[in-house]
Amino acid sequence: MAKQRLFYKLIVSARISQVCAIRFFNENKKADITFNQYEILSALKNGNYYQRDLAKYLFKGTSNLSKDIKVLEDKGLLKRIMKTNNNRMVKTLHLTQKGKNLIDKNEDLIENYIDDILKIYNIQEYKQFEQYLDMLKDKLTESVDMILE
Repeated sequence: MAKQRLFYKLIVSARISQVCAIRFFNENKKADITFNQYEILSALKNGNYYQRDLAKYLFKGTSNLSKDIKVLEDKGLLKRIMKTNNNRMVKTLHLTQKGKNLIDKNEDLIENYIDDILKIYNIQEYKQFEQYLDMLKDKLTESVDMILE
């Protein structure tokens, strides 16, 4: 019973966190992008993706990403580069320098926002909390990967 409550608390916490993130980007004009656009750029900071792989990574449909990708491309924050894969021409998404600069600026804004929320923890508790979240994310990712394969 207690484990079911924990699972429910995780789901609710994730939803509340997402609502807070969306509100942060909607209210913070310095961000210059939406939360969904931030997710895309943030993922591209870690490497280049095909659109379908990015959709899988972000747990979104490719059609849901198309509009945001077009906006980000029009703003010069990402670019699509043609590449051959198995004798097929495909486009990979790449972060531009302008996109990298915007992500760095937003990460500073987000860090200040999160620091204010997480000040309830001392540094040791914060590091332990982050470690637990990483362990949980890794384990859940394994489960999702098994389902998606």
